[in-house]
Amino acid sequence: MLASSFKELLVAVVLLAVLLLTACALAGNQSPAVSETPLATRTGVPTRTRQHTITLSPSPSPSPTFTPTPTPLVAPPTNGIPQVEMLIVLNYADKRMTVTQQVTLVNDSPDAWDELVLAVPPAYRPGVFALRTATLTTPWESSLTTTVLSNTMLHVEAPVPIAPGEAVAVALVYGVSIPPVDADTWLPLGNLGAGERLIQAGDWHPTLVPYRAGEGWQTWEYILIGDPNIYSIAAYNVTLRTDTAVVVAAPGFVSQKGQERRYRLDQARMFAFLASPEYRIIRAVAGSTLVQVYSLPEYSTAAQAVLKTAAQALPLYVELYGPYPYKNLAIAQNAYYGAMEYSGLVSMSSRAYEGYQETPAAGLVSLTAHEIAHQWWYGAVGNDQVHEPWLDESFAKYSEVLFYERYYPDFVEWWWKHHIGNRDRGGALDRSIYDFTDTASYIDQLYAQGARFMKDLRALMGDPDFFAFVKAYREANEGRIATRDDFFAAVRAHTGADLTPLLDTYFPEPQVQPK
Repeated sequence: MLASSFKELLVAVVLLAVLLLTACALAGNQSPAVSETPLATRTGVPTRTRQHTITLSPSPSPSPTFTPTPTPLVAPPTNGIPQVEMLIVLNYADKRMTVTQQVTLVNDSPDAWDELVLAVPPAYRPGVFALRTATLTTPWESSLTTTVLSNTMLHVEAPVPIAPGEAVAVALVYGVSIPPVDADTWLPLGNLGAGERLIQAGDWHPTLVPYRAGEGWQTWEYILIGDPNIYSIAAYNVTLRTDTAVVVAAPGFVSQKGQERRYRLDQARMFAFLASPEYRIIRAVAGSTLVQVYSLPEYSTAAQAVLKTAAQALPLYVELYGPYPYKNLAIAQNAYYGAMEYSGLVSMSSRAYEGYQETPAAGLVSLTAHEIAHQWWYGAVGNDQVHEPWLDESFAKYSEVLFYERYYPDFVEWWWKHHIGNRDRGGALDRSIYDFTDTASYIDQLYAQGARFMKDLRALMGDPDFFAFVKAYREANEGRIATRDDFFAAVRAHTGADLTPLLDTYFPEPQVQPK
């Protein structure tokens, strides 16, 4: 902790100087190659074995007589959550990014840390992510450090253990080469891809993995099924520079000067954006939330339908789930088959735009309602999307029918028949992404079963208790990574009904019965 305002000012000046020096270096080289640190060729199924070491001038062993200086180099975050500073230099023409990223956090566990671990989804494919430098800064020293990249997990070594309560910052300089993706692809790699007319950067930057006391950093094997990521809350301050005049769809907009834009997200799971020189923007205000829809020019009718759906869904979900967790909402057409949620941003399937037929019985409408619901279930209330994906997908899928009940009741029966009727009814609901061999079976099982489960739970509890439980669950788990036990604790606090038949149907395995 700093002892005076002067020290706080000195810390800020030091950090700002580091970022400005990096920014100046990057500004003179907006189209660098990203292959300085080639990744090992990936073969077979990912393992947790550390496979690839990047040595970046490790710090010398500390002297046993070292005495800390009275002025720390890094101050702890003021609000207790990790702080992420990013400078992104995007060369749109070459589909490359050079990024300086600093993450500052406090060791809030009772354990000493000998490393930090960050998930890097684009490292799944060789040649996409290239780390250049990694610098670790503690309260008393700052130096280049050693990293180990094991598939998509970046292990950043701490030369001296980071004690409980101690602040630490890791600064990374890296390049990202955005891979081409065709329109038939379900989702781009790590949700990062370049179409002919736009790019999408989702799940693309290193992100701290959760830490569990007594167990360590919660790593996982990355596979291309479901949402293979687990994100904690962080505060993002982002500067994005582009080489050409493109329209950027991103959350938390603050300001723009020329081709430089600034964004701030106080409580986000990650920072994502899409960009295109062809985007057209339409806007509406839903309650107190500004909604902006970005689409390619020939899809203006579909874009209006997306905007209308968003303007309807937002106040409904605020009523049912509580306040919208961000200041604005950006919805952008992508160049792919699938759709994806991010903090304050929705990437919408181009196929849904193409297939829109100006009726509520359209995939575009239900998909928009679904992805917006994820702003609460994934955004406000996080979960382990690898091992417990049903937690957010059950809420998001059932939110679709709640949307139709409110605005298009004549289409509710259609929704159940079209979206759920032909889906697989078998198997337990609480399955991990590793239980599936493809995305289609994952969606058929978890999304459909999740909607059926929420319907049956609502019928068992009754509407007053069910919706009271939903709000209480959100309030109790705001900003957290909630679990199955958190879910059922909230359920049992709002009903005395016997849950056994429901659990036997949807959670049949004794070892996974909720507490």
